Amino acid sequence: KYNTKSIKSTNLYVNNKISNSFTVKAVAYPSNGIQITKSSSNSLFKISSITKPFVQLWNLFIALLSSTIRSNTKILKDKMKSSSMELGWLKRGTGGSISRTIEVWTFAIRFLFKYLKVEKLKKGEKEIYSKAKKEIAIILRDKLLELGPTFIKLGQLLSTRIDILPREYIDALELLQDKVPGFSGELAVSIIEEEFGKPISQIYDSFNTTPLAAASLGQVHLATLNGKTLAIKIQRQGLKNLFDMDLKNIKVLAVILDKLDPKTDGASRDWVSIYEESAKLLYKEIDYKLEALNSIRFKENFANNPWVKVPDVYLNLTSPRVVTMEYVPGIKINDIAKIEAAGIDRKLLAKRSAESYLTQLCRHGFFHCDPHPGNIACDNVEGGRLIYYDFGMMDELKLNVREGLVNLIFSVYENEPREACNALEQIDVLKKGVDRVSIEKVARVFLNEFNQGVESGKWTNQLTPEEQKEIRRKRRVQLGADLFSVGNDVPFKFPPTFTFVFRAFTSLDGIGKGLDSKYDLPRLAQPFLKELIDLRDGSAFLSLLKSYGKKLGWRPIDINNAITSPRQIANVNSVITKMEQGDLKLRVRVIESERAFQRMEIVQNNMALAIAASGFINMGLILSTIGSPQGQMSLAAKALFGLGGLFGIQLPIGFIKLKSLDKKLASIKEST
Repeated sequence: KYNTKSIKSTNLYVNNKISNSFTVKAVAYPSNGIQITKSSSNSLFKISSITKPFVQLWNLFIALLSSTIRSNTKILKDKMKSSSMELGWLKRGTGGSISRTIEVWTFAIRFLFKYLKVEKLKKGEKEIYSKAKKEIAIILRDKLLELGPTFIKLGQLLSTRIDILPREYIDALELLQDKVPGFSGELAVSIIEEEFGKPISQIYDSFNTTPLAAASLGQVHLATLNGKTLAIKIQRQGLKNLFDMDLKNIKVLAVILDKLDPKTDGASRDWVSIYEESAKLLYKEIDYKLEALNSIRFKENFANNPWVKVPDVYLNLTSPRVVTMEYVPGIKINDIAKIEAAGIDRKLLAKRSAESYLTQLCRHGFFHCDPHPGNIACDNVEGGRLIYYDFGMMDELKLNVREGLVNLIFSVYENEPREACNALEQIDVLKKGVDRVSIEKVARVFLNEFNQGVESGKWTNQLTPEEQKEIRRKRRVQLGADLFSVGNDVPFKFPPTFTFVFRAFTSLDGIGKGLDSKYDLPRLAQPFLKELIDLRDGSAFLSLLKSYGKKLGWRPIDINNAITSPRQIANVNSVITKMEQGDLKLRVRVIESERAFQRMEIVQNNMALAIAASGFINMGLILSTIGSPQGQMSLAAKALFGLGGLFGIQLPIGFIKLKSLDKKLASIKEST
């Protein structure tokens, strides 16, 4: 068709690396035009000169060809990676628990050594140290992806802790929020058709097979129906089997933690109950019908709040593995650059995130357990509207716990240590019947510090390191013996439900600090309490009357005390009389003696372990040398060596406990 007179020619090589794709290795052409002719070889093309007007057309063609090749290659590689990951999850879900345990702990130990190796570079050049952290963060992210949804959840939680983890780790783990490799669009279509029992063309007007976002449990596709754009969330395959496998390992870990938890902070944690609560919510999260109902309930709770948006759900197009929702695009709440570009006030957004969560806990009692940046977005509606997604992991506080939580918050801000302890009993955090003298004294000191911060506007985390150190020193002087007493008595409990309250607060705190460097949840909560005052007694007016009645001494309890005071004086006189007659015995608590006895108990345990270990090992040596054929060891000798090792391995733990106690006692002694 064109002038094919050849001036000079060159070769174009094509290298087939992946099925249905290829990569151009080199292209050369003369300045006055070219023409492609295929040679005898399947991978060799001749490029001959043609007329000059077609040079620009050829340049455009080559640019489009290269772009398409790169794009298709990337898509194919992503699909292969995703398919490999999905197959790996399915294999792990149907494999043995022992092999899974070995895989998890092997990675944990290897990663620990790599982490320690990187930390040695801390004192060297910053660029080398930063590069090493980026590399190890990518290793961590990729392995969490490989291990599956349970560990991706852990990565999502860590990705919000900008105040704990270095930026290199945050950047790598943020991809776990909504950039987990997705499964193929064809598989998504087959799951939808299987769930609803008809072709996808009869369900939606159109369906985009390219996922919009992918997370640990599923991925989201866009579709249209009756002119509306919808978001379709489709669940990954084999999740239940994988959860069954991982939760077996986690239950073993919970049992071990129950036995090893030293409880030196005065709190008794039931790790098995925490595991059971976590497992219950995790299994609920893979029921998309329940998620849809949770979404509707959450939306109704915030119906009168214009700056909280919850997408509508279509129950007729929802099944246990597929949920159809209104498509509400937004900016990820940790994407600071886009938030600022949209003109959204970051401080207002941080304040609203705190208020919305306090409303969930205190007013509704129905709260989002997983508020990481992949599940919360924002837009510029109402000056900064919060958009909540993913309502699979929700929990609910009982009415008495909700009331106790409100009472606790008010008693903290009103500086009432006794009322705070009563509220802790109400929410089942403080055990009933314990000696509250030391606990109330500790509460009094901390509440005084808190309220001084409220009045001065300067909080502890805003002080210089020297000022913070001085405050800690003064606190030890005041509370040394009482903190020791609280630590020994273990008066506190850790209710399983609060696991997710603290988890959510952890995520929320990380988000808030990313939006506002001066973010402080207690400070933001103070003005919000005025909106919660009606929750205390069911009516804001009634709460106001009670407040004035307390100040004036007109409460029923005050009137009762005034009337019964003569009887109380008689009781006091009776007690004094019994003391004089020797009929009343007093129990005196000597903290110094308790410290000495505690140390003595640890030393004696260590001595007993050492004697038992050496005794069994000696008996094993005797049996292995007497009465056994040369080169062989009897079963009894093996058993004795095993017992010796069992007792001996506990010795280092005992020495660590002793060292920890000595350090604690030295700290108390210095402060007093």
